[in-house]
Amino acid sequence: MESDTIESGSESKFPLIAGIVGVALGVVALVLAVKAKNTAEAANLAAQAAAASAGEATNAVATKADNAAFQALGADVAAFKEQTGKAFADATVAYENLRKATEARGGSSRGTSTAGAVAGPGEYIVQKGDSLYAIAKKSGLSLKALQDLNPGVSASLKIGQKLKVK
Repeated sequence: MESDTIESGSESKFPLIAGIVGVALGVVALVLAVKAKNTAEAANLAAQAAAASAGEATNAVATKADNAAFQALGADVAAFKEQTGKAFADATVAYENLRKATEARGGSSRGTSTAGAVAGPGEYIVQKGDSLYAIAKKSGLSLKALQDLNPGVSASLKIGQKLKVK
């Protein structure tokens, strides 16, 4: 009897090979996907770090710009203070020269008398034409120091008024 069965050796092995190749391709795709995900995460972290560095650089530049503007403003204020101080000193000198010239012509003694006022140690008697600044300068004090020694004294001095100068 001849066999009417088909031998298994003649069966096609294509489906088995196709299945193995399909699984291998799936594993390769999975490995590539994991690598791509890791690369994307690394790129995202690098982008975040670059953004943070850019923010820090922007803040540093802004701070330097603010510091430069502040220093320029400070220099302007110092120059204005110096100019104002010089102008005030010049005006005081001009005032004192005018006062002395008026006294030299005999104009200062009319109607003013300080005969009753006597200055003690560390005191000054206000005379006609005196200003707080001039008294401070004559006494070797700053205007602030003179004002601190004489609280409540205003810029409108009275002839014969006693001020502490020490």
